[in-house]
Amino acid sequence: SVEPLDFTDKLLDLIASTPRIARHIHAPLQSGSDRILRRMHRKYTAARYRERIMAAHARFPNAAFGADVIVGFPGETDADFQQPYALIEELPMTYLHVFPYSRRPGTPADQMRDQVPPPVTRERARALRDLSARKNQQFRERQVGRILNAITLDETRGDGGTAMSDNYLRVSLDPCAVAAVPNMHIEVRII
Repeated sequence: SVEPLDFTDKLLDLIASTPRIARHIHAPLQSGSDRILRRMHRKYTAARYRERIMAAHARFPNAAFGADVIVGFPGETDADFQQPYALIEELPMTYLHVFPYSRRPGTPADQMRDQVPPPVTRERARALRDLSARKNQQFRERQVGRILNAITLDETRGDGGTAMSDNYLRVSLDPCAVAAVPNMHIEVRII
């Protein structure tokens, strides 16, 4: 998990140089509206975020990309919400952590006059979660047929164990193919 401004070419080169770092990149977005990002006191723009994610995707096209997104921040208009929605739709995101804004007494945002009504915030969160589910399904479908590095987990599903791939896929293992011993590095073919 890396803040967008820390997601440098030097860091991408480091990730590319070693198999010890998983191909899973989580970069908090918070909002894709530059106006809302400024209200949140974030030091990056949606364009800068897009550029960094696309630079990583160019190097790691099969990596998982995740983001945190806050919806319903004070002052967020329908147009402000459509900007992150369109950005996320365009980017190679594989999952989102969607957080409806909630007031916290004593914070600057709590004092802002233009609070978004809770029903609007809930609807926006639902829309982003639906988009996340669709993008996650597309990512999973692109993995079919690939051979991935994974590590076995200390849990079972059905008759077999589970593993986590280096691009953040939880994989159910064929009980006939591998003993479910935790923390074992294996290769898996996604079917």
